[in-house]
Amino acid sequence: MAFDFSAAYDSLNPGEDDHRFYCAVARDLGAARIVDLGCGTGVLATMLAAVSGREVVGIDPDPAMLDVARTRAGGTAVRWIEGTAAEMEPGWADLVTMTGHVSQVFVADGHWERTLGEIAGGLAADGVVAFEMRDPAAERWRGWTHESTARTIETPEGPVEVWHETVEVALPTVTYSSHAKHLHTGRTAVAVDTLAFRDEQALRSSLADAGFVDIEVCGAWDGGPVVPGETLELIAIARLSAGSPR
Repeated sequence: MAFDFSAAYDSLNPGEDDHRFYCAVARDLGAARIVDLGCGTGVLATMLAAVSGREVVGIDPDPAMLDVARTRAGGTAVRWIEGTAAEMEPGWADLVTMTGHVSQVFVADGHWERTLGEIAGGLAADGVVAFEMRDPAAERWRGWTHESTARTIETPEGPVEVWHETVEVALPTVTYSSHAKHLHTGRTAVAVDTLAFRDEQALRSSLADAGFVDIEVCGAWDGGPVVPGETLELIAIARLSAGSPR
């Protein structure tokens, strides 16, 4: 069975608190030029672009995700680019966002450090990066089982059950599988991915090494503090140092 995970992404990953948070960050900064890096199906990018006077760019390496983004309501207000942070225009953005735990797809430290460097290069003076990562102290992968994650979504081909299962934990990386089962035909599809789980100190260090200052990390979308083992997220906001090489 060929299951279109891109088309079903919004149903599987509804975002509310996180989108409100990043929209508030953009508003408070007065950001006029925004890059949504790893924009996926473009939900946040189109929300950001709905504010008059803004220019928004959505960048993603997955053409199937961008196909969905281009056709959504408000999609014509965003400039969509297939690629990575390397495609950012130097010194252009006031704000770069990475949502949907995009920060965790950079598994190798070198890839993560290079990406932060490319983000820094794409930011204007005093520009800001904002993103989130699952806090490894919460060990959320323990709940990635069929029993805990299974849900049924309606597709043009009929109902499909989707769930996730942890495959291997080798911190700071966790490998998991995503399963889809057509409930009428019984046909299945499986995708396997690996995520990085960096702790707060690792995030702060990597941001500082990339030239960011005023690094804030909170543990909840309402701005609450990080409580290891209790809060689920590490939500980072950092400003590019004026002395960083451009």
